[in-house]
Amino acid sequence: MKQEAAGGVGGTVGAFNFIRRVGFPSTPEVLSVFLTITVLASVLALPLAGISLQATILFPLIGVVIPTLIGEALNSATILHGDKVLAFRRLVGMEILSWFLLVAALPLGAVAGMVFLNPALWADGFFTVLAFSLPLRFLTIGSISSMHSWRKPLASALPPVLAIGSFSLFGSSAGLPGASSILVVRGITAFVVGMILSAVGVAGIIRNAERSGTPEVRDSPLTLFRAFLQHWLKSDPEPLEKRLGTLGTEGTIEGSILGFSGTKGSVGCIVVSNFHPGPYRDLGSAGLPSKLKASIEGSKGGIAQVPHGISNHQLNIVSQADVQRVIDRALEEYPAAPQIHESSAMVRSTVADAKVSGQVFGNVALLTLTLSPTDMEDLPSEVAVEIEREAQARGLTAVVADAHNSLSNQTSITSEQARKLVEASVKVLDQLVLARKSPFKTGSAADPLEEFRLEDGIGPGGLSSLVVRNGNQIVAYLTIDGNNMQTGVREAILEDLETVGVSDGEVMTTDTHLVTGLVRSTLGYYPVGAHLDVGLLKQKVRETVQRAISSMEESTAGFSKFSIEVRVLGSETFQTITSFVGRIARRIGRQFFRLEVLTLVATLIILFFP
Repeated sequence: MKQEAAGGVGGTVGAFNFIRRVGFPSTPEVLSVFLTITVLASVLALPLAGISLQATILFPLIGVVIPTLIGEALNSATILHGDKVLAFRRLVGMEILSWFLLVAALPLGAVAGMVFLNPALWADGFFTVLAFSLPLRFLTIGSISSMHSWRKPLASALPPVLAIGSFSLFGSSAGLPGASSILVVRGITAFVVGMILSAVGVAGIIRNAERSGTPEVRDSPLTLFRAFLQHWLKSDPEPLEKRLGTLGTEGTIEGSILGFSGTKGSVGCIVVSNFHPGPYRDLGSAGLPSKLKASIEGSKGGIAQVPHGISNHQLNIVSQADVQRVIDRALEEYPAAPQIHESSAMVRSTVADAKVSGQVFGNVALLTLTLSPTDMEDLPSEVAVEIEREAQARGLTAVVADAHNSLSNQTSITSEQARKLVEASVKVLDQLVLARKSPFKTGSAADPLEEFRLEDGIGPGGLSSLVVRNGNQIVAYLTIDGNNMQTGVREAILEDLETVGVSDGEVMTTDTHLVTGLVRSTLGYYPVGAHLDVGLLKQKVRETVQRAISSMEESTAGFSKFSIEVRVLGSETFQTITSFVGRIARRIGRQFFRLEVLTLVATLIILFFP
């Protein structure tokens, strides 16, 4: 069997962490940090140069803060007005990075002035930081902004031009000895040279990235990058979905619905499909499990649960339009008339780490597969194919759920583990063929788990429970809207449920990728139980199952299948894009470092070796 890459799609965690750095705090917070940096630099340095307290306070306002904020306000209101990402807040965030070295450069210049008896050397630190920031300004705006090319260098240069102009015009009148005409001329010369080097160097960096990346990702790398940022920072997935749609392929989404009804109407259903809830956050089908659950419950009643089917990133649905088509098809094909009146008890089989539970309703065998407490990830599609073939050979129809409920580190399913899961499934099917069937009762309940957030690993689908009573056995099927489960939590929940009369069951997750990319962690998300109060989670599960048990009634079941062709983004394509982002970021970093060194050397030569 083919083995999937560790973690499903390689390179995504690094890409998420990189993109997350583009975000900044609120506007008041960035303004506060910006002001603090500049004032702190001045207070630490200028008194050493014999400058008065009044001038020490005036310098950061005259030389940095006021002209910079005016420049960025003009940028956001005119030159970059309408840019999807670079609003005033993020532009000020860039200024924090641009001026950060002022905290070190001004004191060093002032100390050097004391040593060499030149009190104006602190101003050389100011001009050095100003020139040194130019490559960062040009690269940031040049790569992130979606505006016309002529606007980008203009926006990059405007704030530092205003800063150096303000310092030159008002520095002497404010009592700053470093604002002499000779030093200002040198500073302006260094600034102009740095601006030319930055404009030419950054243009070359961007051109190289486009030329080398376009053949590989079959699109403009920077355009894709900007679309990613627009989705990430502005919650606008449409531009990215359109671009990814052109890179995707046609795929077949298949699903099975096992619906339960009682005397009062719908009890609920279990929907198992081969779509993959990815690639991340709300892009594509990442939130499809909770959307499908909500749609079915709103239309058909009862409690729906959508555990992870046997699928991987090969079947990430690209667009929200296709996501809605899948939902509509599932509603159209929902079982109309319950025709199943008997079920078996739940049976189990274990082969090494592989554990499989099974319960048959009529001739429909509901199987759940897990490796818990061994780490597990997406199962290869061949597992489902082989199990379904074995079921058909025994006169059964298999509905196979990947419980997706044990993970502590990045991992991948081995061929041996996949083989053992199939072997254990066959043993369960053999038991189900011979199992005694009788009428059954079902009950359902749900809890939104509002105490937990996406950042904790819990999606909007919360907790869904279905209990089935056959004879004296009560089993519980639980699905939590999360991406996998912390190793050991499954066992803790099942053990706790024994106290309320549950004989057996399974705890599954939806594999929702709404939680992915929100936190800085090894996996890029928290599996269920890794970042929340497990005791509280167990309590919520126990209370929900008790409500489901109290609602049990004589039931029947219906079964249906559906399929639909949609546009999907295969794992190879998505991995090519994300791995390219990592490689091109490293390449740009090396070229940017060389540009910064060149700019710094040129600045120091102009300032100190006239």
